[in-house]
Order: sequence, then structure tokens, then C-alpha cells
Amino acid sequence: MATTKQFLRYASPNEQRTISREDAGYYFAVIVGAVYQLSDGIATNVPESFFDPLRYCLEKHTWLNVTVGDKHTDKAFYERVPRVDLASHVDIVRDVKAGENDSAAIEELLRQNLDRPFPPGIPPWRIVVLPLGPAQCFIAFAYSHMICDGPSGQAFHRTFLEGLRNASETTISVGSIVETIERPLPEPFDTPSRLPISWSFLLAPLIATFLPRFLVNLLGLKAQASTTDEGTWLGSRIFFDPKTSRSKIRLREIEAPLLDNAIRVARKHDAKLTGALQQLITRALSRALPDPSITNFVTQTAVNMRNSVGTPRDEMGEFASGCYVVHLRDESSGPFSEASWEAARQATRKLAECAATLQDQAIGLLRYLPSIRKWTRGKIGQRRDCSIEISNIGVFDSNPDSGPPPRITKVVFTQPGHVTGPPLAFNFASVKGGGLVYTVTWQAGALGISGDEERFVDEVCSSLEADFKQLE
Repeated sequence: MATTKQFLRYASPNEQRTISREDAGYYFAVIVGAVYQLSDGIATNVPESFFDPLRYCLEKHTWLNVTVGDKHTDKAFYERVPRVDLASHVDIVRDVKAGENDSAAIEELLRQNLDRPFPPGIPPWRIVVLPLGPAQCFIAFAYSHMICDGPSGQAFHRTFLEGLRNASETTISVGSIVETIERPLPEPFDTPSRLPISWSFLLAPLIATFLPRFLVNLLGLKAQASTTDEGTWLGSRIFFDPKTSRSKIRLREIEAPLLDNAIRVARKHDAKLTGALQQLITRALSRALPDPSITNFVTQTAVNMRNSVGTPRDEMGEFASGCYVVHLRDESSGPFSEASWEAARQATRKLAECAATLQDQAIGLLRYLPSIRKWTRGKIGQRRDCSIEISNIGVFDSNPDSGPPPRITKVVFTQPGHVTGPPLAFNFASVKGGGLVYTVTWQAGALGISGDEERFVDEVCSSLEADFKQLE
């Protein structure tokens, strides 16, 4: 029986980026949660009820068995722990406030866990269970971005649901200790062979730093992955105080009929939902920010690159890249104009191109940084590089077509407010046949506005949802 951790491999540059960010205290838990309808025999207030499906997840996903070593350096590495004590990875929320509805209780659970550090020495993940009623609960899978990206959370719940189906309805595991399987980690996504960088793409940021702006624009060069100017809304400059920094969150939902209509209408206009969402969000922000000096917004949309390298959708790990799109200020309301649909089409095409292109991906440039750790910490005081992040982990479609529980009725996706990233993040997820659940997260103080930030975000969300109802 092994008693020591086993070295697996060093972190790739993009993995090192997430490690250095967490080590600095800037970013902790990604959370993908789901509302489960369970069999009557499962006690949702007992941690042992979830040990069997968790064992199944640990057998399927190597990343759940690893820790990160030397996080404080530029040579962090992954190592396998010989065993996992599931009791250290399951929390039960036992006290829902009287009169609190399910949505408010879920939002509070998410808020409490976004900035909650993971204990040292054990794999950086946990499930937090919120009983919602007889045979129903919300299970939040909270995990470190050091080991997995957003879609990995969907993969976890597909595996966990399968584990629930395989387990006896009334069996409770005898013990909490799982002996881990000795196997290698998959190859990182951002290797030089997978993400080649041309000389022109490599040198453009350096050249753009020294040339006058008019020449940079004339030559089409960029000093960074996104394209911002003095009119771009970027919120506050980057700041961080470990004593006061905290994430703020809003949880909202677009009802299923409105979502179905939006998908149908977008398809009619040769666009996809995420392209339309970019327009809806930037229109809502344009109306909420009356400052005429704000002339544009830059969206950063997370792109799942698994298909581009032939990786199965349920393989956990870091397979995300980013696609930047500039949106001109648009204060209009009501149905989209043809110009708005054209912008949605262009965004859709750009996202598809990014998802299929491995040459000159911006994250490939990280390998040329002498110190990712210093680069990460050196962002304090700088301007942000975009206005909004949009992350859509897609549709959960693994429920059985018929038959008894267990099944998943709702999926929620969220992440901490960005310290070094955009001031606002919109995070979307859905279940086949259900509504579009989304969270908005931000670092308190990052919006750079006078007045109440939560009221501002509520206004943006209400405006966004009003426009959803008028898509045609």
C-alpha cells in the first residue's frame, strides 16, 4: 500500500497560470451545481449517501486524485495522492433559512463557496449538498481551476449521475477511504505541438508596444489578445486586498419557452445562442452605463477546445481558450435590428473559427513568459483587457428519456469574480428541455461605478431578460 504521493508531471504554461492565480489568492472555486431528483431511499442529509457515486467518479477521472506541488514557484507540478478520504470532500448544508426559496438558498451556497480556499494536501475539490425537500437536493461540485475547466463540471455530474444509477438505492458505503488508481495524467492541451505559434503572432505584441498607435492600427498589430481603446468600458483598474477582496453573485433564470424561442430565432438569422447573448448583454450594459465616453465593449468568450484535438467531451482538464469580440455601444431596445443580427452572426462565425483553429491561439504565448508568477502578480494597477466574460458550458443532456429517478432537473455554473480579468462574468448552463440558468459574478468594487453594484447588476439582468422576450 503506497503511503507517499506520486509525481505525475509538471504543469503546462496555461495550467501554471491558473496555479499562480490561485496561489496569489485571486481566484478559488469554479462551481457547477445541479438539482437532483433522487430515489426515495437516499438520505440527502447524510454524507455517506454520496460516497458510492463519488468512488465511481474517482475511478473515472484521474484529476480528482491529484494535488499541486510547489504552487508558489514557476515549476508547479501535479502528483497523485495514494488515497482520498471522501469525508473530507463532502459538506452538507443543514440550515436553510426559514422562508428562503430554493433559488435564494442556492445563490447563498454559491456565494459562500466561491472564495473559500481548498485545504492543503488533499485534492482541491468538494461537493456541497443542499437538501431541498424529500428526495431532492442541490449538489454543488466546487473545484479548483488548477485542475479543471468549466465543462469539466458537466463531465463530473454526468459521471456522478451514472454512479447514482449504478448504486443501490438503500446501500450506504462502509468506509470513506478510496485507494486511488495509478495512471498518468493526460497530455496538457497547450503544448507547442498542439498550439503552434507563428513568428508574426509572437512578435506582434512586442512591436505594438513600441510603435505609435496610428501605426499599430494601420499595420493591424495588437499589444494584447483583445482590442481595447480609450472608449472601452473596463470597470476599475486591477486591484487586490487579501483582507477585503470578495466575489459578488447574482443567480437568474431565463424560462424554457423564452430560451427555445431565442435558439429558434437565432438559427433563423444564421447565428447561435452565444452570439446572440453577446449582443443582448452589451445592449443591456449600454443602457445601464449612460456615460457617453463609453463607446464600446469587448467580450471574452470561453471556447471549449476539446473537439479541436479529438478529446472526448467528458475528459476533465484544461481545454479552454478565449475569443475576443468588439461590440459598439448600442442603447436600442426591443427586437434586434438587422445590424444587431449581423453582429451576432459575425460573433458566431468568429467563435466557430476559434474553436477549430490551433495555430496562433493566445494562450500559446504563455510559454514565452519568463515568469508566469511575476506576470500574474504584475497585473495589479493595470487596465483590464476586456469588459465582459461570457462562459456557456452548454446543455446537460444525460438524463434518461423516461423511467424513475435519479435525474438532474437544473444545472448552475459560476466562478469567482475576476481580480485580473474583466469586471463582469456571465456564466450560463441549461438542461435539455429546461430554462437557461445564469450567474453574474464580479469582484466587489471592480465595476468602477458610483452607487450600488448589486442594484446595477440587477438592472442589467432585468434589461437583458426584457430583450429576450422581444427576440423575433
